[in-house]
Amino acid sequence: MEIVILVVFVIVFVLIVNYYQSKAMGTIHANKCHYFDKLQFSAQDFYDLLSAIMMDRQMPDVRISRVLHHQKHFLSNKREYLRIARKEDIFDVCAAPFGRGFFVSYWHGEPKRRIRALMMNAPYLGTAVEGWQGSTYYQIDTASMFKACVKDSIIEAMDRITALKGVRGLSEGERMALTA
Repeated sequence: MEIVILVVFVIVFVLIVNYYQSKAMGTIHANKCHYFDKLQFSAQDFYDLLSAIMMDRQMPDVRISRVLHHQKHFLSNKREYLRIARKEDIFDVCAAPFGRGFFVSYWHGEPKRRIRALMMNAPYLGTAVEGWQGSTYYQIDTASMFKACVKDSIIEAMDRITALKGVRGLSEGERMALTA
């Protein structure tokens, strides 16, 4: 009986740890940003605008939420980011004043999965886990479309803000740098 209770406890513990780790960014694939000189704008309004643009695109399996990241270390103040996630892709978008201007950045990555990494390193189990990770062309295509749509939505939100505030929008080179 004690062994059953111990096994149940371990399983519950692993599920709880995995749940909280899934909220953290694991591997980072890209970080892009753009600074708008002499532009002041509300980060919350930017997040609301970007959320509306994303929702209007009606992409399947997309989750939009707000997450907090420490500004310096685990005891420091936290900054709110807009998280746009779909399956194994996460975009954390930051909008904030900086000096006399305003910047927008995004971090693209995947969830932190310590349990999966542990299983990958286990003899025999790693091979089985790796076999489950195969992707079809369609899965890769839809993941690529999600990434492109998020980047295009961020640029669309930037375009709307600059038009609203009457400041210079993004040049073609700046657009390319944000989507590369």
